[in-house]
Amino acid sequence: MHPSDIADILEELAPAERQALFESLDEEVAAEALEEIKPKMQQSLIESLDSEEVAAIVEEMDPGAAADLLAELPDERSEAILEEMDPEERQEVEDLLEFSGDSAAGRMTTEYIALPETATVANAINALRDFEGDLETITDIYLLDEDGHITGLTPIVQLLLANSDAALTALPEGHLVSCNVDANGRKVAELFDKYNLRSLPVVDHDRRLVGVVHAEQVIALLRAGR
Repeated sequence: MHPSDIADILEELAPAERQALFESLDEEVAAEALEEIKPKMQQSLIESLDSEEVAAIVEEMDPGAAADLLAELPDERSEAILEEMDPEERQEVEDLLEFSGDSAAGRMTTEYIALPETATVANAINALRDFEGDLETITDIYLLDEDGHITGLTPIVQLLLANSDAALTALPEGHLVSCNVDANGRKVAELFDKYNLRSLPVVDHDRRLVGVVHAEQVIALLRAGR
């Protein structure tokens, strides 16, 4: 079943049945369903789980969604869960926790694919194969200069039409629009609407790529009325 359908079922069940069903899910499915559930119910579902069990689920979540979940928990509980997480994944989530939830940085994910300007189609395909996040959210490959600044983007569909040794810079490029980490939710939504974006790269104050906001995050933002 789609995670959204599982989330709907969980929300319709009585508390005891809801908890039993949630605890029967494997970690990956539980993580996907948890991302679709409102914050108060998220807290209710993980309340009876120990920190190690929650950490295993949180590690399967998108880093941005994981940060949103932990930000709603008491500091002591959040810190206990972070302590149980893999160090690399914990660092990603901790970095995101530093940003305001209504800012672009608070809505972004650190799961994206960025390659040097010199990359080829073969490099991009290998990066896709090695990508450990949700491939369904990847619509573009970002090209970076030596300082980490975005210089262009290549739509995934272009990889299907090119030779493996072709340089990404030689392929038709997508329209590059970015926003600053401090941009508020309204500004992010306006950019998606104005340019019909599928994803929006987020840059820091030195114009370096630090994350990406995907359309699903914007939809969630609009549903929340923010």
